Amino acid sequence: MGCCLHASQKSKNPIISKDVQQDATGEKIKPSRKIKQSMPDPRLSSDGKEPTDAKFAIVQDKSKSKTDISFINAALTKHFIFNSLSEEQRESVINHMKYYILEPREVVFEQNSVGSTFFVVANGKLEVIIDEKRVNVLRPQDSFGELALIHDTPRSATIRTIENSSLWGVDRKTFRNTLEQINALNYAENRGLIESIPVFKILNNSQIESLIASISTNMYSPGQVIVNEGETGDLLFIIKQGSVICSQGDKDLKTLEKGDYFGEQALLYNSVRTATITAGENTKCLTIGRAELTKLFGTSLQLIIHKNSQRIAFDKNHYLKKLTKTQFEKLLGCSEIKEYSEGGKCISQGQRKSENIIVLIKGELQRADGEIVYRVFDIAGLDEVIQATDEVFEEDYYAKGDVNLAVITNSGFFNAIGGDYLKVTSNNEAIKLLKKIPIFRYLNEEQFESLIQVLRVENFKSNEIIFSQNQPGESLFLIKSGRVEVIDKETNRVLRNITKDDYFGERSLLFDKFRSATVQAKGEVSCWVLYKSDFLSILDENLKKLLLKRIELQDDNLNFGDLHIVNQIGTGTFGNVFLVIHKQKKSLYALKAVNKKKIRAYEMEDSLLLERKILLQIDHMLISKLIKTFKDDKRVYFLLEYIRGMNLFDVLRKLDVLTVADAKFYTACIFLILEHLHERDIIYRDLHPMNIMIDDEGYPKLIDFGAAKIIRGRTYTIVGIPPHYMAPEIITGHGYTLSADYWSAGIMLYEFLYAAVPFGEEENDPYMVYEMIQQGKLIFPPNADNKDKIKDLLMQLLSKNPAARLGGTLENLKGHPWFIGINWDKIVRRELPTPYVPTLPSIIHDAESALKNHRPLDEIISKAEKHDEIPKPRPAKEGFNTNWDEEFKG
Repeated sequence: MGCCLHASQKSKNPIISKDVQQDATGEKIKPSRKIKQSMPDPRLSSDGKEPTDAKFAIVQDKSKSKTDISFINAALTKHFIFNSLSEEQRESVINHMKYYILEPREVVFEQNSVGSTFFVVANGKLEVIIDEKRVNVLRPQDSFGELALIHDTPRSATIRTIENSSLWGVDRKTFRNTLEQINALNYAENRGLIESIPVFKILNNSQIESLIASISTNMYSPGQVIVNEGETGDLLFIIKQGSVICSQGDKDLKTLEKGDYFGEQALLYNSVRTATITAGENTKCLTIGRAELTKLFGTSLQLIIHKNSQRIAFDKNHYLKKLTKTQFEKLLGCSEIKEYSEGGKCISQGQRKSENIIVLIKGELQRADGEIVYRVFDIAGLDEVIQATDEVFEEDYYAKGDVNLAVITNSGFFNAIGGDYLKVTSNNEAIKLLKKIPIFRYLNEEQFESLIQVLRVENFKSNEIIFSQNQPGESLFLIKSGRVEVIDKETNRVLRNITKDDYFGERSLLFDKFRSATVQAKGEVSCWVLYKSDFLSILDENLKKLLLKRIELQDDNLNFGDLHIVNQIGTGTFGNVFLVIHKQKKSLYALKAVNKKKIRAYEMEDSLLLERKILLQIDHMLISKLIKTFKDDKRVYFLLEYIRGMNLFDVLRKLDVLTVADAKFYTACIFLILEHLHERDIIYRDLHPMNIMIDDEGYPKLIDFGAAKIIRGRTYTIVGIPPHYMAPEIITGHGYTLSADYWSAGIMLYEFLYAAVPFGEEENDPYMVYEMIQQGKLIFPPNADNKDKIKDLLMQLLSKNPAARLGGTLENLKGHPWFIGINWDKIVRRELPTPYVPTLPSIIHDAESALKNHRPLDEIISKAEKHDEIPKPRPAKEGFNTNWDEEFKG
């Protein structure tokens, strides 16, 4: 069944906390493709509710002595959650801990209750009770409830005092906020230090983010030598705290302090240290290594700087702005870097300007008299190459300071862009416009080239009728210049104006339809025109069928009252999902209905608005599509693409261990899905087999966007994903980025190949799973080989350094040797054979019955909601928008 269901619907495994599990007994059975427990839905968080932990305790904000701090610190070292914290972070958490005083036989929390507090026993004794049996006794410096710091989860035991006892405790909200504040401050400070260094100023935001994620921090005591003169170095040091002394031989040269740096040449060259650097006091340095950067970016920092500099120069040039991304990259790839020292002759008198395109990416060029002629990012020779002139340079030009030039030969330029500049860029303009039209989104480059060959330029005089209402449609018009009016001739009303870089008439290419309006030129108009016969000549039947289906999904001219319920196909904590049929079109959809009482009770308004906003941005062959939203007095509704198929989790159980080819196919599909989301700054955060449907043709479709979020930079919330698929940086609360999704993809790839997850396969206890993820010991089955470097790929995706997972860029990842043979374009166009095509029962009878025996939607949905438990709504906060659901209006 195809629908969007939430994590809270999935099967739950019993949870036994780490401190209780040591005394519990029971035979472990190795599961086969077991369902991994999902995180509670973020909208069910207990943060902000009345406290359920230690309700009757006296709680004090007690100051802590050195002995107290040392005592608590010793308890914290037993847990990976705290071991991953810096000394500063741990101190801050301890400072926020409160003191709980309890009398004998007082309950701290009960089994199966949901709490949010972690405790350290300061004095007294407490008993651990599971199913009314004592299984353990806790004494001073023991701790319990640590999983509550990560997320809501039912307590696995009752904890009760035996005698007068006191506890140190910190709740999840305080813990996470404390870490977020420190990490955000630390991140901002580190970013500021990085961006202040000239060698990094040319990096883009993504590269800066990767750099920050790869920083190491080192402490040096007074008098400790950091680097020695004459050594070969590959580390850059940035002083974050303290100071250092630079010396040569026995002579001190200068002192460097916070914000200063040394060793920058080590990142570019295998250079020798020219001075000895010694810590003058307790000093903290950020360090970045050349080898690490090469691994991170997939190439050397020097090459990245050269490429980035060329990109900036190209972006500034009005000629090169008209090139496509592919042409742009080919041009970068054919340039040769030339380096000159002060005074070196860079351009000779008499040299033909059209011989080379010269891009100044570092330094300045001057005449013999010292006058500056070219500055950084200037380009010489481009006009002359394009216009094929015979002009020459009339003087010699010399380097002022160190100069780097990127030189592109005349022939190299035309080979890179694909021919004559004017013709190529005119075609680029038309292709760019074609790619804006949904029906062309799935064409390949070859098909676009074929389209360009059949496009015709037609010109229209002012007030000329381009086509008339009710006339048979046979062509698409792309406006090259000018403006047209779309007129309803029956009412003589102007419906809209269409101008340059827009289009009209696209539906006539696939459908035998009459024009719904008249289009008239207002002033002189020039259009590219694509005729239906020409368009259909480049399509095969499979692609035509695909385009027709996508156009059908993009038609949101639907009324809520025209939908008839066929049957219920999903039940969730927040909503119910129904298969519906449109009474005129006979098209099937999935309708998710969310009760407004539940929305208010769980304060889900912002979450649903975000989910709607995200779904409206997405239009991809491998992602469930939102057609439209509706609302009424009782509910809000999501009308979604109906995916008729099976869950990937069930498919994996049928296939067991996948073949390499099948694993490659599913993984490539996942990468294409993530590419589409991440290009829109959407992090999914819930990637695992339960959230992927395999449709009736065997292709995967991503569903359920309840945990997705739009981010630019870092986020700190823990939501959604089952523990086995969660990236280490999410668990520890240090902040995470889009790359967390690639960790989950790596877990799935491992699971595809070896029928098990790499961390905690036999564990149901989330704490134990998290601990194993933090340890990061990636172990392969004995029979696993490294053909096509598959182990290397898995180690890259499952790197604890988030920045290293892409290997520089997604293109680098897609270009990994393991993916040789994968045709990425054919996946999007659904032209590849699939590993498994589900055998599905017919729904024709049910659909026909729904049309004949129509019952009101509200009646059926209300019946489905009859047994729903709806908590008492929380009081609305001041400023609450009672019209929050206005955007859902159909």
